Amino acid sequence: MKKLIYILCIILSTAAFAQDNLLERIDKFRVPYKEFLVRTKITTYENDELKETAIFDAYMNGNDKSLVVAKEYKTKGMKLLYVDENLWVQLPTSRRPIRITPIQRLMGEASNGDVARVSLADDYSAEIIGFENIDGSNCHKMQLMAKKKSATYHKIILYSRKEDFRPVKAEYYVVSGKHIKTAFFDEFLPIAGKTILQQMTIYDELKKDNKTVFEYLKIEEKQLPVKYFNKNYLINVRDL
Repeated sequence: MKKLIYILCIILSTAAFAQDNLLERIDKFRVPYKEFLVRTKITTYENDELKETAIFDAYMNGNDKSLVVAKEYKTKGMKLLYVDENLWVQLPTSRRPIRITPIQRLMGEASNGDVARVSLADDYSAEIIGFENIDGSNCHKMQLMAKKKSATYHKIILYSRKEDFRPVKAEYYVVSGKHIKTAFFDEFLPIAGKTILQQMTIYDELKKDNKTVFEYLKIEEKQLPVKYFNKNYLINVRDL
């Protein structure tokens, strides 16, 4: 009996590792380097009419640190810092950073975590729950559950192509179980020998005519000094 239990544990742990490894393969379509800059243009539409446009520079440092700077936004110069599973905002008019959450709305259907976080494997555990055809692509249907309190969403249903794990569609859920929005991964481009997400569109599940388009204008390898990822130094960051 003990030997059987041991074998079952090995099988289950191997399956869990294999499915989490799928997330790492999916992440490769969002994470081309360990440390890099991604410039994102976000455009929001309400009732199919243009509402707002903004541009953010996000500096990613591994899977556990990021610094976002608002380049063109209603609060220009605002900075978001994700570090040690905490998210902070430094407003141009404030002397001290303020603690916020990833799920809080940044603009349109874009949450803070949508620009400050790019890695799924670091924040979620994965389970394949079926297969489905999405827009002509045969896809894995995966259930992603948050394994950190700092994860932007409580649950994600993610569809990725069976042939290469490229993400096609994602459905986002909050703790109550409510399906709040759906994303489609629209365009991909070759960067540094890899295929990287170039554009995605997020639709509001309550107001179907509201959508937010993310366009990744620039993605390049970039390193910042360690001090830039310290919340107490945020007020001094002016040269980005």
